Amino acid sequence: MNKCQVILSIVVIVFLKPVIFAQSFAPEPEEIGSDAIHKDSSIFVGWANDIVITRGPMNIEDPSLGLTNYGVAENGNFIADNSVVSLGDGGQAIATFSEAIGNGPGPDFAIFENGFANHYMELAFVEVSSNGINYSRFESISETPTDVQIDNFSYSDCRYLYNLAGKYRVYFGTPFDLEELSGIAGLNINNITHIRIIDVVGSISSDIASYDSQGNVINDPYPTPFESGGFDLDAIGVIHNAELHLNELNQTFEVFPNPTKHQIYLKGFSNAQKYITDINGKLIAEFWEESYSVSNLSPGLYFLKQGTKTVKFMKQ
Repeated sequence: MNKCQVILSIVVIVFLKPVIFAQSFAPEPEEIGSDAIHKDSSIFVGWANDIVITRGPMNIEDPSLGLTNYGVAENGNFIADNSVVSLGDGGQAIATFSEAIGNGPGPDFAIFENGFANHYMELAFVEVSSNGINYSRFESISETPTDVQIDNFSYSDCRYLYNLAGKYRVYFGTPFDLEELSGIAGLNINNITHIRIIDVVGSISSDIASYDSQGNVINDPYPTPFESGGFDLDAIGVIHNAELHLNELNQTFEVFPNPTKHQIYLKGFSNAQKYITDINGKLIAEFWEESYSVSNLSPGLYFLKQGTKTVKFMKQ
């Protein structure tokens, strides 16, 4: 290799490395651009009310330790309260609901774990079903470097992760949008009856590792040889159920264009004060007009409210 080739190789490596390890996704709760949803957000219309657990081992490489046994399945029911059930390595939880979940604008449900800090995460894959038999998995992405194994005494960065439950700390849910699964044969995204959560085995050893949708190894705390090992399910909050979504389609008031980048226009609202709130219920703006500039809002899901009327819109 001549001198020019060496220089070119160094330049390529220097410029490629930040891309390979770019932090591409939403940041921690309460940071600008985060899509984490607090458990007390008014966006939630219901919660999982029945959980069936299949425990995994405390350590998949040492079955003699037995299965995890922390918590009971009922701990995953209803609103998030930091009362959890631990799944263990590769363990599963299947949740059902009093009403089916439907596909509305933005996220349709959120999953809560009990991570004690922003960047201490125990992750899980998420799958949905409209018949309780056939499940479809959300395409997850992990950009977390895999050169060093993450253990129970180290941290990672949630900005490397997408569509993996457990991305956010306790009391903040990770959202999932059913629209991403549109067009899958046999799946009715307007009638989701079951959600399955599968613990990510976080080892970077290829023989037992878990892989994201792009074939990347997912580096997650491993091993966790404790009774409370693996993903700790706290709750699953419903944002759109099938019946409410149908009612929304029949309403005569709307916001357009939706999604929008600059301006929203209103239809069916009276000439009275209106409010815009964010996904966690925080008041963002008040106005009276029949249109409003949203150019200064950060991208995300918002709610336009007037009296009993509430309409969701997406800012791009």
